[in-house]
Amino acid sequence: MAISYKVVSKKPGGMAGENTPRYYPMVTNRQSADLRAVCEMISERSTLHAADVVGVVESLIDLVPELLLGGYSVKLDGLGVFSLHVSGVGRELPAQVTSRDITGVKVGFLPGKRVKTALSQAKFQKIG
Repeated sequence: MAISYKVVSKKPGGMAGENTPRYYPMVTNRQSADLRAVCEMISERSTLHAADVVGVVESLIDLVPELLLGGYSVKLDGLGVFSLHVSGVGRELPAQVTSRDITGVKVGFLPGKRVKTALSQAKFQKIG
């Protein structure tokens, strides 16, 4: 199945009117698979009942933030690695940096080899 994309124009930064727009592909028509749907799909591919899969996934949802907050990266072999990243205010000297300088916390995801390999097989279809 092909991934649909459309073409969008964006003007480069700089002074208005000096730059011509550039055109880029953008994935479109994204659908969503919620927790129940994903758990039912896993159930169909395994010997587990959907309710059992929901329980495991719910536990994973609780555990990942707990591990990240405990200073761990979470490596799920084949899927990828979840890790915590922060952004903050820059200071002139290392001694000046404190936890109050942290302005944001994000979760990073680095896909594993199996995911990367599967995604490398993507086919695209231009719409519009």
